Amino acid sequence: MKSTLLFTTDYGQFYLNDKNANGNTGTESFWTEKAFADKLAVEDGVLGIGIANDEGKVECEFEILEFKSLIENFSDFDHVVEASLKIRSGILQIMDCPNSEIEMQTEIENGEYRVRVYSINLKSAYDENPCDTYKIEMWKEIYTERNVLKRFEV
Repeated sequence: MKSTLLFTTDYGQFYLNDKNANGNTGTESFWTEKAFADKLAVEDGVLGIGIANDEGKVECEFEILEFKSLIENFSDFDHVVEASLKIRSGILQIMDCPNSEIEMQTEIENGEYRVRVYSINLKSAYDENPCDTYKIEMWKEIYTERNVLKRFEV
């Protein structure tokens, strides 16, 4: 399954989550200093994906893969980070912040997934016409901690 999403959000973030997520995005343990630096916050059943532009524009390609991503060369991306997400409800959602409007919803097999977020054109985020974009890939994989595969250096 592959989708292209265009929407607006606030507070420099949007969510990828299980429909019945137990995690609380309002706690101090969600957007920690490390999570901000890594551009990805992790809670039970929910990931907070950080965006760079102040306008809240989200242009995102999202894909659920059958197997682990084959992308190993990150030269086309500014920042790449992964984390795990457990699906218990059989429904995956992408939602804005803070209104929690559902931007995408799909049925998905319950289990543990790895989510990789690629950030592109981050240097343009503060231009008059920001063109930062995001690519998210997701596949079944056992739970592991958040890991930055390529860090954006300003």
